[in-house]
Amino acid sequence: MKIRPKLVLSFSVIFISAFISSSYIAHTTIQSSLVGSGLSNEQILSVLENIGMSIGVVSAIIGTTAIFVVYWVSSRISMPMRQLDSQLKFQKVGHHLENIKIKRNSIDKNDEIYQVIETVNSMINKLNKLEEKKEELLAIITHELKTPLAAMLGYSQVLQKPKIIGELSPEQTKAIKIINKNVTNLKKMIVDLLDSQKLDLEKMRFEKTFVDITKLIEKLESNNQKLMQEKQIQFVNSTHEKIHTITDRERIEQVFNHLILNAVDFVPKGGQIEIGAQTKDEEVLFYVKDNGLGIPLDKQKDLFEKFSRLDPFITRRHGGTGLGLSICRGIIKELSGKIWLQSQ
Repeated sequence: MKIRPKLVLSFSVIFISAFISSSYIAHTTIQSSLVGSGLSNEQILSVLENIGMSIGVVSAIIGTTAIFVVYWVSSRISMPMRQLDSQLKFQKVGHHLENIKIKRNSIDKNDEIYQVIETVNSMINKLNKLEEKKEELLAIITHELKTPLAAMLGYSQVLQKPKIIGELSPEQTKAIKIINKNVTNLKKMIVDLLDSQKLDLEKMRFEKTFVDITKLIEKLESNNQKLMQEKQIQFVNSTHEKIHTITDRERIEQVFNHLILNAVDFVPKGGQIEIGAQTKDEEVLFYVKDNGLGIPLDKQKDLFEKFSRLDPFITRRHGGTGLGLSICRGIIKELSGKIWLQSQ
């Protein structure tokens, strides 16, 4: 129950209880004092009725006035609290938070509600400063990490070309491939962190153009065939129609790559991954299907949240930042679409 009804109800119960008790006591006291006064029973009853009526009228006036006062006082409490609640609901986490502004007169300027609002605004200012520092730190870290990573990735690729540095022993080739793989994974983690931050701040860029979806799916099929062969996974493109739409080609491809690589991690050797697109109710339905281990029902609702994991064992085995699916959700949302899963 809200504050105002609580106060009015509480006061009403207290007032009625006090009125009944005081009336009974007054009635008993006056009756006992009139018994020995020499008045007849009819006169005593008449006096008691007149006194009771007077008490009732005065009590009704006092009670009505008090209820209005309680209602007014409660409105002075509940109204700013409702305004505070309303303004807080419109705040967006991850964005610059606005200070709460509520009109208060000079009488209420230093009351407890005003102090609560001041405390909330103080917390908002601290959160804004922390968010600014976090953005600055992330920008510095990602820049400082990407610069040496670019050199490491470039040289690890050059070292695998015999024409440039000569033939390498099998042990050297294996070591360079391991270096290249880990540098690539580290670069992907940094890109994920940046993309997640951009989505939170609504600063990710989108360029919508006319896209041949059929050719896009074919490109994805071609680009991932080598990986599928290495993992001994059957890769199927089940798109059976010519599809065109207006969207951001690179972002759709980014989402597909996230989902495909995620499926590769969880599909067993000899398994199957199917990708495709089809028109449905004047929209395009994209999908990635696999016959992996499946996702428990209690884990499905949080799958697209940041850092969502199925269990600690899978975290250690497959690695990653845990941001991939949340990035997919953010991109699809910005493209006015929706993303979901079906799993057994």
